[in-house]
Amino acid sequence: MLGTLLVNHLYAHILFDSEATHSFANSEFAKKLASKPDVMDIRLYMTTLLGTIYHNDLIFRDFAGNIEGKNYPC
Repeated sequence: MLGTLLVNHLYAHILFDSEATHSFANSEFAKKLASKPDVMDIRLYMTTLLGTIYHNDLIFRDFAGNIEGKNYPC
């Protein structure tokens, strides 16, 4: 499911995958968040349906998100 939601007072285009094991944020969107990420000891790799490979080694620990006015601990 795809949608646009207000996340921590910022509009975000969100792709929901109920079977996903992790959640990822676009780096430009993440820069706008008040909290800062930590660097992980490992790097996660993601592959899109078109075959593009992305990697990530940043994590938001104890990040509580406010989505559409409701607080959600993550």
